[in-house]
Amino acid sequence: MFGFLTNYRLLQAELIKLEQSKTELKALPMHGKQLEKVERKIAIVKAKMSALYTEARSLGLEASVEVLSPQGNEASRFDDSIALVCSADEPYAMPMTAMLCSVLANLKTNAPLLISVIDGGIRSATKQKVLRSLQAQKVPFRLNWLKPDLTLLQGLPLSYRYTLAAYYRLLIPEALPTHLNKVIYLDCDMIVQGNLAELWQLELDDYYALAVQDDYQPLVSSRGGCGLRNYQALGLNPEQPYFNSGLLIINLKKWREEAIGRQVLEFSRQNWMYIQNADQDGLNAVFRGNWGRLDERWNQMPQIYTYASWQESPYDAIAFQSLRETPHIVHYTNAPKPWQHQCDHPAKALFFAYLDQTAWKGWRDTLLRRVVRKIRKSLSASKKRLNPIAALTAEVRSQE
Repeated sequence: MFGFLTNYRLLQAELIKLEQSKTELKALPMHGKQLEKVERKIAIVKAKMSALYTEARSLGLEASVEVLSPQGNEASRFDDSIALVCSADEPYAMPMTAMLCSVLANLKTNAPLLISVIDGGIRSATKQKVLRSLQAQKVPFRLNWLKPDLTLLQGLPLSYRYTLAAYYRLLIPEALPTHLNKVIYLDCDMIVQGNLAELWQLELDDYYALAVQDDYQPLVSSRGGCGLRNYQALGLNPEQPYFNSGLLIINLKKWREEAIGRQVLEFSRQNWMYIQNADQDGLNAVFRGNWGRLDERWNQMPQIYTYASWQESPYDAIAFQSLRETPHIVHYTNAPKPWQHQCDHPAKALFFAYLDQTAWKGWRDTLLRRVVRKIRKSLSASKKRLNPIAALTAEVRSQE
């Protein structure tokens, strides 16, 4: 029976990859011969799966396998999948790929992974690199690209730290299929070392989300421009914990029922003068403490490295050591990021260990790349000064 199950799951993984390739090829011009080749392979794999399934029925083993239609019903194949969502634009596509590869490399489950990416303007060629990188991990997954409705994001407070893409996660409930009641959200500036299947098994109860308390601004009343600057006017308890929104297990059912995304967007527009951390501030304000706390290891932030010992930290000795040495997720919240020049994060090498498993293998932020970026930035600024309306129109179109 074990050999049958192994062969069946190998064919299942192969079929998923072939159908992903078919979808990608259909979006490309001049795909005729390649598409025919992939379709032939799909037919062969389906025939093999059908034969194995027939054999299993004759032996009374069909209850021991995931029953997949030999005709390849993709929707039903992913009904029991782990749902993961992230968002990125072209500059963040590379770190996003490293993050997703780290997820697949450490995923220990028989369930396939349903990956949805809210696409903020990623080029077609880059999407091909993302797909090739993930397929190299040889783990069953499906990748969907979702286009955000930018009309919903008008009038939001932006800064040099946060672009419009920082608010994309608020569109998740409407962008994902309605049969999904929860999803794991991850920022792109992360590397996952734990098994996300463990997160997926956690109960949401009646919380809006599960998250990790922020290490730098642990309370809504945290001083020094942190937390929620107008928490008193909002009527919030000063001891209310403030969470980091880089990792969320989202209760999609509650978010849809109570229009959480729209509430946060409206809060951000009305309180723009107080916003410090884009939608993270709005989520903490709207949730009003109704979120469940996760183990800090699921979102390790850089503050842990600033303590000389556990006695100086808010953790006990065991928690301090495990958070510092064996985090499930490393979150590079501070700038510069690992892929940027002069980053001194202690886990910088970890990022490149996974980046080198992608189609960006060997990429480093060289002096030449920095010079080219500076020139492009200067040219872009000049265009905006000369013709601000045309520049704004081009920027909007690039995200459509």
